[in-house]
Amino acid sequence: MWESETMATLTKQEIEDILSKKERWIALSTLDPQGFPHTIPIGYFLVDDKIVLGCRDGTQKVKNIERDSRVSLMWENGRGKDRLTAIIFQGHARIVRDDKERMELKTEACRQRGEEPPENLSEGSVYIEVTPVKTISWDRPLKSRR
Repeated sequence: MWESETMATLTKQEIEDILSKKERWIALSTLDPQGFPHTIPIGYFLVDDKIVLGCRDGTQKVKNIERDSRVSLMWENGRGKDRLTAIIFQGHARIVRDDKERMELKTEACRQRGEEPPENLSEGSVYIEVTPVKTISWDRPLKSRR
């Protein structure tokens, strides 16, 4: 998973294991119309080598991706300087609006959460599918100071 141009202290398996636990949100950064980063926390799930995010259609992040598919995702453990683990993905995103594809993604999301398969789609929902092209990670405990 995430083979291309990887700079990491975590292995691909460690990254997948961390993300599969879904213990935290992931931060999605897109570029707004003026070129400034637009960063929001969002839930996610993994499908093969992609990271998938569910959201409402027409939001700023969706508009930004439609204009420029380049995105960054960052997961961090929130533990501060004593034990900072973080993963950054740079990649390309696409908006998934096709009903069949959305149902497949929603079914997979439910499966991963241990829920029953969905009967229908939420009106106005879309998925953002991110294909990483670069992965950066680190796992740095603070060395004790004496």
